[in-house]
Amino acid sequence: MAIYHLRAKVIQRSGGQSAVKSASYRHGVRLWDDRLGRSFCYRKPDVVHSAILAPEGAPDWVFSRYELWNRAEAAERRGNSQTAREIEVTLPRELTPEARIALVHGFIRDTFVAQGMVADIAIHAPLGADGVEQPHAHVMLTMRALDPGTTTGFSKTKAREWNEDPAVEAALREAKDAFRQNETPELAERVDAIDKQRNIHVWRAAWSDHANRALAAANAAARIDHRTLEAQGIARAPQPHLGLARHIENAYGAMKERVGQWLSVLKRNELYRAFAPYQRRDAARFTQDIASIASFTDGVLDHWRRRPRRPSPPIQEVSHEP
Repeated sequence: MAIYHLRAKVIQRSGGQSAVKSASYRHGVRLWDDRLGRSFCYRKPDVVHSAILAPEGAPDWVFSRYELWNRAEAAERRGNSQTAREIEVTLPRELTPEARIALVHGFIRDTFVAQGMVADIAIHAPLGADGVEQPHAHVMLTMRALDPGTTTGFSKTKAREWNEDPAVEAALREAKDAFRQNETPELAERVDAIDKQRNIHVWRAAWSDHANRALAAANAAARIDHRTLEAQGIARAPQPHLGLARHIENAYGAMKERVGQWLSVLKRNELYRAFAPYQRRDAARFTQDIASIASFTDGVLDHWRRRPRRPSPPIQEVSHEP
């Protein structure tokens, strides 16, 4: 069953991140990071498609993953700079691998590349918890427009409207201020209507539209919906994305026994260390006492391991008196 998932985040140096390192990880390739002076190489056997999309007339270097992200890093001067944006989407299982690629390319080209961004696409198809492919795409996007007049090839200033349209930001601020002063249903609807114009909501709606058109073209009955469950009229709480928690849950059963053994050995070694002074004083007596304790312990355990006998029901005396 097709599910809706779109997540947007930024790659930033303040979090110890690098656009070059991120690209290496998402594509499973070796890349040299000029800024950090080191190479990164990750193994990603589930990568089934890699591609770079760029605006028409873009220079050839943008199609080199090494050149693209090293130049993007060089364009940023501050230590806490945001060097790239990432969009992550879950792809419908109902589509063929070729249809998934076409869907991602169409969505990215219309929504981001058309605005001037360069997009680096990696489609992964790992096995899910149910043993079936779990296809999804990671798309890294540049934060600056291309500019052939600079040494890095990127504009000296960031395209702030790619973060948020200034007009929408101002209108939303004004609407929220008005609502705080007078909390009427009409003003609440105005805040909601303007909020839907923010980039993240525009992107979410666009992904829903592109995916549903692809599903319809494939004659699949499934559809996805970017709206909240409440807006869809579905009375249930949204389930959180487990991510790492799911892997921990699966590993718990396998690790439980080993952790128990580890704790047992740890406790035993602590007792050995605690008893060591007594053993040095009188080794023979110590050995004898330990044997006595072990014998007593075994006896107690053996007693409680036995299945307790069920008590006989009480004998009821029957009276024959009238």
